[in-house]
Amino acid sequence: MKTRQTSIDCYNEIRANGLLSKRRLEVYEAILKNAPCTTNEALKDIYSGSHGVGSRTTELRDVGVIYEVRTRSCRITGRNVIEWDLTDRLPINIKKTNKTKKQRVSDTLNSLRELYKNKNTSTDEDWKMVADLIKSI
Repeated sequence: MKTRQTSIDCYNEIRANGLLSKRRLEVYEAILKNAPCTTNEALKDIYSGSHGVGSRTTELRDVGVIYEVRTRSCRITGRNVIEWDLTDRLPINIKKTNKTKKQRVSDTLNSLRELYKNKNTSTDEDWKMVADLIKSI
């Protein structure tokens, strides 16, 4: 399958501006060359048996530069796994927090309660803030 021009343009901007760490960029480039593909199909030539590479795909998904297409049988392992493809978006910054999951859930619930109390006057920005809190859980 031919890679879309918007994905290529996005890749060029990510690379030129150093928007991904070295390891994430390596995985992103491997997916670019093989997309749509599974993690093992993308990395077959560069990371034979390397540990921790699969988590880079999850990180790339979390920052919005790749997405899960579907689940299918991998041509290398034969297992049912996720097929990945590129988006046409630049990475978003996900803010790290030292709060526990319980604290993040509590903050989110409190924000939802406030949003409900002020439902007639809430703005799109208020809703986006709550959505971001939900994503952080």
